[in-house]
Amino acid sequence: MIIKNLSALFFTFSIGFSSVADARAGSDWQGAQRSDSAARSAIFPLDRKAVAFEQVTFDLEIGTIAQSDWGQFRVKLDRLRDRRGKPVGSGYVNVFFYPDSGSSAGTPVWSVDNLYVAGSAAETGKTLKHKKKVHGGNGYHAWAGDDAWENNAWGNSDWESDDWRKPKRRGSHSAASVGRRADAAVYFDLRPGTDGEGVVQHVRATVLFSPQPLPTVTDIVQFAAQFSPLMYPVRATLVKAEGAGHVDGRTSPVSSTIPNTLSLGRPPQPILPAPSLPDDLSFPIQVIQANQPNLDSAWNQCVPIASANALQYLEERYDNLPLAWRVPQLHIRGIGQIGTAGDVLIWTPVPENSLVANIDSYGRRDNVHDLDTGSYTTFCGLIRGLFGYLADPVSGPLDGVHFRHQGSNSMVLGDNADCDNGTVIMGGMTSQREGDFPTWEWIFNELSQGRAVTILFSWYDINGDWKGGHSVRVYGAALINNKHYIMTLDDGAQGDNFSNVSDPRIQQWEVEDTGRPGLDGVPDGRLNMDGMSWEIDFALSFEAKPTLLIP
Repeated sequence: MIIKNLSALFFTFSIGFSSVADARAGSDWQGAQRSDSAARSAIFPLDRKAVAFEQVTFDLEIGTIAQSDWGQFRVKLDRLRDRRGKPVGSGYVNVFFYPDSGSSAGTPVWSVDNLYVAGSAAETGKTLKHKKKVHGGNGYHAWAGDDAWENNAWGNSDWESDDWRKPKRRGSHSAASVGRRADAAVYFDLRPGTDGEGVVQHVRATVLFSPQPLPTVTDIVQFAAQFSPLMYPVRATLVKAEGAGHVDGRTSPVSSTIPNTLSLGRPPQPILPAPSLPDDLSFPIQVIQANQPNLDSAWNQCVPIASANALQYLEERYDNLPLAWRVPQLHIRGIGQIGTAGDVLIWTPVPENSLVANIDSYGRRDNVHDLDTGSYTTFCGLIRGLFGYLADPVSGPLDGVHFRHQGSNSMVLGDNADCDNGTVIMGGMTSQREGDFPTWEWIFNELSQGRAVTILFSWYDINGDWKGGHSVRVYGAALINNKHYIMTLDDGAQGDNFSNVSDPRIQQWEVEDTGRPGLDGVPDGRLNMDGMSWEIDFALSFEAKPTLLIP
C-alpha cells in the first residue's frame, strides 16, 4: 500500500536481438549469444491460463456498440507464474498480435505495450492492514492476514445473494478485495488495420512478461517473433460502467435534441517501433499505490464508489500507529435510497453502516430504489455527496481531509462556494482549483505524495455535446517510452452482481490531448483516454490529515 517505484526504471537490451546469425558475423558472437540468452530468461511467454482476450460490447445509456473492433486484454493477476510455476513479481506484459489469425507467418504488430501488473504481494491489497470494525463501536480488531486472503476465508461476497440488505460478513473489504484480485485490463484494436463487424472467435498472439518496460525499437518486435505464437479464444464481454454528470457549461445534458449516439473513434492503435535505439531514450518513471480497495458498484454509482474507494484507501494507508485516520462505516455495498416524507424527498443510506451508501445519500441521485436502479450523480452531487458526508459530525472525520482539484469553472468548490445550494451542510469543506484542466503531471505529483485521486471523464458526440461520463479512482501513473499512462479502478459491469470475471477491474490508459470531440488532432487542453473521444474533465485530490498519537 505504500508508494513504490519512484526511481527510474529501465531494461538494458542488447543490439543483437534480431538473430543469432547476425551476431555470429560479429567479433563478439559469444557475448551476444549470452546477452540473447539472458534476455530470453528475463522475458518469457505467459501461460494461456493467465490471460484472456475479449471482444467488447459497450452498453451505455446513450447507445450500444455490439461486437465492436474494440478488444480488451486481461491479465489474471492470481495466475501470474514464471516458467517454473512460481508467482512472479511486478512487471510488464506486452502482446504481439498476428492480424491473420489463421497463420503464424508474417510480422506481428505490437498491440498492447507495457501493461503494468502488480504481481508481488508488496503492491497488492494483501499488504493492507486487514481490519474489521467492532459491532456498535468505532474500535478495530486485527484479523487474519495473508493466509486468510489466499484462502478466501471471508467467502465470495459481503452480502447474501438472495438479500443484499443482510450482511453476510463484517469486514472493511469488498468481495473483490477479499475473495479475489481484480484483473489488469487494457483496450486494444481487435482488428488492426481494418474496420470490421461480427464476432471474432480466435486470435493468434505472443504474450510476453518482462520485469521492466520494453523499449519501442524494431528489434523488440523481431525478438518477440522468436517465440512461437499461440491461438487464444476470444470471449464476449459487456462494459456497462457510467454514472458521472457533466462538469462545465460548454457541455449540454443528455436530454439534448441531438441523437444519442455512442462514438468512440478507433481503438488504441498498435505501436510502430523506431528502427533503432533513440539517442535520447528517456528512463521510465512511475508511482503505484495499493490497487485495493475496489468495490462492486450499484448501477450508475461510479461517483460515490470512486469517493468511497479513495477514502478507504486513505484509512488503510494512514490508520496505523502512531497515526490515526478512519471512517466509521464499513466499505461494503449499499445505496442512498430515495424515499419521501410527505411531499419531501429524502435519501437514506441502506444499509446504514455502508460507507458508499452514506456518500450516495448526500449526493441525492434520482430514482435510486435498489442496486439496479438510479440516475447518474451530477457534478455538484459529487461535491455535496462527499463534502456533506465528511462534514457530518456522526459519519465524517471533519477536518481530517484536505482537497484540491483541476478542471471545472470554479476556483473554489464546496461550502459557501460553487455547488453549495444550501440543501446540504458542508461544514467548511472546500476544494481549491490548481489548473483549468487535469494534467498527467498534477495527477502524478498528487499520487506521489500519498494522496488519493479520483477523476471524471466524459464522452461526447461529434458536435461536442456531453453524452455521459464515468468516475474512477486513479491508483497509479507512469511515463514509459515518452507516453503517459494512468491506472484506474472501477466496476466494469455495474448493478446487483458479483461478477468475478469482468469486474471490478484494474485498467491502464494512455492519456494525451489527441483532439477535441469531432475534431481529431485539434487540441483542446483536455487529456483523452486511449485516443478516444473520452476526455478527462475533472480530477480531485484527497489529502488525509491523520492524528498523531503520542504514547
